[in-house]
Amino acid sequence: MGIKRNYKGAGIMGVILLFIVMIFSCGKDTPERIEPEKKNEKWRTTAIKDSMGNQYYAVATINNTLEIRVDSKDGRTVFAEVCPTIDPTEIPADAGKTITVLVSPSKYISINDATFSIKLVLDAMDKQHKYVQLLANINVDTKKFYTKKYKVEKPEDWTYKFVYDALAQWYQNTLIVKEGTEYDLNRGGGHMGLGQRGTQLVCYERDFSTRYTKDIDAPSASYPSTGGQYIPINNYEMMGFRSDGLISRIQIVTSIEDVYAGKKEIVWQNDLKKSSDIPADYSVKITNYNIQGDEAIASYTIFDEKGAIKYNRTGKWALSNGFPRGYTTE
Repeated sequence: MGIKRNYKGAGIMGVILLFIVMIFSCGKDTPERIEPEKKNEKWRTTAIKDSMGNQYYAVATINNTLEIRVDSKDGRTVFAEVCPTIDPTEIPADAGKTITVLVSPSKYISINDATFSIKLVLDAMDKQHKYVQLLANINVDTKKFYTKKYKVEKPEDWTYKFVYDALAQWYQNTLIVKEGTEYDLNRGGGHMGLGQRGTQLVCYERDFSTRYTKDIDAPSASYPSTGGQYIPINNYEMMGFRSDGLISRIQIVTSIEDVYAGKKEIVWQNDLKKSSDIPADYSVKITNYNIQGDEAIASYTIFDEKGAIKYNRTGKWALSNGFPRGYTTE
């Protein structure tokens, strides 16, 4: 009888233990709430997106450093680096005194390399006589990161043109920068010196070593910018493909020496609206463009006066002189 009672007691204890295990098992089926990681920051600038959806922004951390970050289109931080040359005293108290510009990666030059341009205003925003500028070359694939700093405290200090279009990705993954004294770039007033010619044009490698420098002293200087659609074809020339159908081989002309040497901004040009022999009230839009070997290639659409598509066409031209090498019409 005693043995039977022991088995009965063991059975009861087993049921209790099983019940406890079931309770804890049910609790584990509900995932624990994970707190989002808190960013180590005082403020951040408004993010700027590239064509792939990556977002670039600057952050002032609680450790008094300035950080550049890149988030992927799904919100993951894929790049974060402290700017080593920025002193804590050069970081504004809030993001409102920080201005950023992005030179996005280009499929024709480098799909992973971007240049992030930062201006840290050290006095009043309506004056901007004292400021720090930082150029940062970023590769979001290899995570290579190079910076170049400019600090302006008086009109004679060296700086660079800051506004959008002022920097251009260039031939063999270099960067074209328009530089000069603060006075040269901003003496005419206006929005951050827009329209001032500066002192020189510098072509930088990605690590900010200098490939070449050109003086800017021509009465009418011509130099590249990020605006529009272009493909650099050598150190000093590019093919431009304006969306409304103007194709041009354009040359950098910045100095009196260039002018005396007979260099001109336009090497050759083709207005697709005129060369397509269409009515005056028709329009053209370039939809794709490329350089292959010694040819410039552009696909474009012809629209009638009501905006309806008449036909699509792809043309090829000799890169050297713009001579037509045939068309394909759909």
